[in-house]
Amino acid sequence: MSSKNFILGGDIKKSLVEGYRFDLKKLLSDAFQVTKKNFLPLLSACIFIMVVFFTLASLMIVDLNSLNDPMVIGVFFVASILVAPPLMTGLMMMGVHHSIGLKTNSLHLFNYFKIILKLSLAALMITLVTNAIGKLLTLVFGDLGFMLSIVALLYLKMSFCLVYPLIAEKQVSPLNALKLSFKLVHKNIGQFSVLLIIFITLLAFGAITSGLGLFFVIPFSINLLGIIYRQICGVGVSVSETTDNEPEAKDDDQDSGSNNGNFEA
Repeated sequence: MSSKNFILGGDIKKSLVEGYRFDLKKLLSDAFQVTKKNFLPLLSACIFIMVVFFTLASLMIVDLNSLNDPMVIGVFFVASILVAPPLMTGLMMMGVHHSIGLKTNSLHLFNYFKIILKLSLAALMITLVTNAIGKLLTLVFGDLGFMLSIVALLYLKMSFCLVYPLIAEKQVSPLNALKLSFKLVHKNIGQFSVLLIIFITLLAFGAITSGLGLFFVIPFSINLLGIIYRQICGVGVSVSETTDNEPEAKDDDQDSGSNNGNFEA
């Protein structure tokens, strides 16, 4: 059985050098169509994550005083560094796979615990950067600094939104993933800012519908980010010819890393 490897979508090296542009209308339309086709797997995965963290919160937080308990703070910190990153990567990679026409199931959510150390290190670095900038702004500007820190948090979340799929799909190091994500986002910071406003608007809409809208908004947002990643970075795919001469396509997370893992930011 022979196989061929190729990249679907954009070219990360070209995106870094020449930049890129989105057709925002088509981007949103494609995300809507992809979400309709792949709604249930993402929905069930999202519900699982919500149940896990809601259960954890209900067990640990008895009253408002629990929020100041060092043990509770420690448990949530560990969960945010060790549990959340591989689960979020699973969700994001489901969106990436949907963007190239591959089907997924909710169990794909757990595929990236095998690279938990890389993902957790990236999450820790992002947390340290965002916390340091937030505290610095609050210290320098007081109450105004708190508002500025919220803006800075949104900005940094946007700048690092490609970190997890870069680690999972391109297999770059955590530090390089942060550098690459930052540079790629800033190659088109204007349209990314528009997309951030769209994300915030969608989440607000989901919230004012008593949370019911989030059951569509979150899968839609994940698929939208998957399409964005495909257009900017490209997705490695391996096509294998089976014995009955019918081609079989699958995502190429492992091989794409060997081909693209030498990116330097």
